[in-house]
Amino acid sequence: MNENKTPATSPVKIKRKTLYTLLIAGGALLVAAAIVLIVAFTLPKEPGTLDEPGPVEQPDDTPDDDDDEEEQPGSAEVVFALPVQGATVGTAYTFWYNSTLNRYNLHTGVDFKAPAGTSVTAAYGGRVESITDTLLEGGKVVIDHGNGLKSEYASLDVSPDLRVGGNIERGDLIGTVSAAADAMGNEYNEGEHLHFEVTLNGESVDPVTYLDLDEK
Repeated sequence: MNENKTPATSPVKIKRKTLYTLLIAGGALLVAAAIVLIVAFTLPKEPGTLDEPGPVEQPDDTPDDDDDEEEQPGSAEVVFALPVQGATVGTAYTFWYNSTLNRYNLHTGVDFKAPAGTSVTAAYGGRVESITDTLLEGGKVVIDHGNGLKSEYASLDVSPDLRVGGNIERGDLIGTVSAAADAMGNEYNEGEHLHFEVTLNGESVDPVTYLDLDEK
């Protein structure tokens, strides 16, 4: 009588089964590791783990005392001293008829009528930009006060001590009113006077903006 025998498992099949088992186990480990990493990076951190932002530095709005003490040239706070004390205010900054030239034009300054030889002083501190002498304007001094603000003095006998580039203080002597016959030819008929102009950034402005005419 023949006995039924179970065929022996092939060594090749055993190896393949072991390899499949290892691959499946390795894949499972990789999936598990990936899940752990995803959970670690997606879960919210515990309170207090975030870096606290540092205090925000606030701008210093405290006014500078030095700015309050010093007037800034070119601003409405600047007040010029009268360049001629005791003078009579003649032609103002206006459109007028110039009888000397027989035409209408803008009078770009203020005339201070005073006898020839009357002292003329700087209306504000600054640097002497130029000193000229022409037939139409006579002696003329331009003072640069900074920030685009300048004052001009025409029909002037310039002081011999004045120098281009020199610093000058408010109230310093810069010359005297010149005789109308010798200077300011384009306003000869107006008589002896100082012609005073102000410019800001190269544009003519009414000197009354910076003058305190109640001072006279």
